[in-house]
Amino acid sequence: RSLHTTVIGPRRQRVELQIRTRDMDDIAEYGIAAHALYKDASGAQVAMLSNESRAYAWLRKTIENLAQGLSPEEFLEHTKLELFHDQVFCFTPKGRLIALPRRATPIDFAYAVHTDVGNTAVGCKINGTVAPLVSELKNGDEVEIITSKAQTPPGAWETIAVTGKARAAVRRATRAAVRAQYAGLGRKIAERAFSKAGKAFSDDLLSKALPRLARMALDDVFSAVGRGEIKTDDLIRAVYPDWSAVRPDERTSAEKAPKGEGWFELKRGQNLKFKIPDGPEEALVGPIPIRGINGELPVRFAPNGGAVPGDRIVGILAPGEGITIYPIQSPALQNFEDAPERWLDVRWDVDELSDGRFPAQIVVTAVNEPGSLAQVATVIGSRNGNIQGINMRSRSPDFTELVIDLEVFDLRHLNGILSELRSKPVVSSA
Repeated sequence: RSLHTTVIGPRRQRVELQIRTRDMDDIAEYGIAAHALYKDASGAQVAMLSNESRAYAWLRKTIENLAQGLSPEEFLEHTKLELFHDQVFCFTPKGRLIALPRRATPIDFAYAVHTDVGNTAVGCKINGTVAPLVSELKNGDEVEIITSKAQTPPGAWETIAVTGKARAAVRRATRAAVRAQYAGLGRKIAERAFSKAGKAFSDDLLSKALPRLARMALDDVFSAVGRGEIKTDDLIRAVYPDWSAVRPDERTSAEKAPKGEGWFELKRGQNLKFKIPDGPEEALVGPIPIRGINGELPVRFAPNGGAVPGDRIVGILAPGEGITIYPIQSPALQNFEDAPERWLDVRWDVDELSDGRFPAQIVVTAVNEPGSLAQVATVIGSRNGNIQGINMRSRSPDFTELVIDLEVFDLRHLNGILSELRSKPVVSSA
């Protein structure tokens, strides 16, 4: 209850005014009941009521802050951040006053205006001038937040934001984005599993199975499948209780895949791309050209995998860790023979004119004589290969075994290098 206005003074400085009578102030700050008590109280009682009202005002603010957090830890963080900060007062372009702690940024300002504004913020203007979202706000700043519906808040904002509300909102948005990624992957895995089992797949059928899966919503189910927490066999069985899977050890000898290069047959990819958000620095920068996985998910190449375009590859889903890419001939894949629900069909999607390079490792046994290493290096260099490192794994009076890390364009490029190395008299094997 007040007369509320904003006055623009010299140099476009804004002053917010709230005009109240004493009765209006009592009702606005403490409610109708407190106003009635004040009205009938003596001088000493008024002082006591004033102290109690301030305590209740603090309690109301504390409850409000608690409602914004996700956990007691977040509430404690919020309270510590807010308790002893001085404040800065900024304005929206329409004159709304926003009070923030000192050292607050436009990110904090955006979330103070509305959570949706913060989640979609892509830039800002401070006093009409474009400024970074990490700028420190000052008293009297007029802040305009530029938004985009395509934006999602990066996790790094959590370390930049000052207010607990902004940090909690960034955390929630980050968790939601990761959950959506796993849910998208889980849906693809589920569709493929139902198709392979010859069973109909629909959201309506899955919704009826939610109680058996102990989940509240379909997104919870798909996210759990994407993380590897729910096996596709269990998912199909929840929808079709009479269905039973044929395990790998129950196949006939004719059905069992051979142990050679083609020991696990891949289906054709679905023309989808994925990226490696946190790939190693020495790997490719930007999109990793492999098809078969939906969305930007945690994906990495197997350690010492040596997969290059042209190799047949397979993705293995690890619960809570994302997807690991292996060459089809990798011995490590034998560890996953009994978990077919974790296998994903992927294939390379590389333009023949692409100049991207991929790490590979070769083992060359060369004659132990002066100039052998130079000849090996010359062959690799003449074939436009890029040597990253050479290690002599074993050495005898007659031969030296070289482990060479190099970068190549694709499998054909690598095979060309190996073929020329084998033609050299100083090379025993490669």
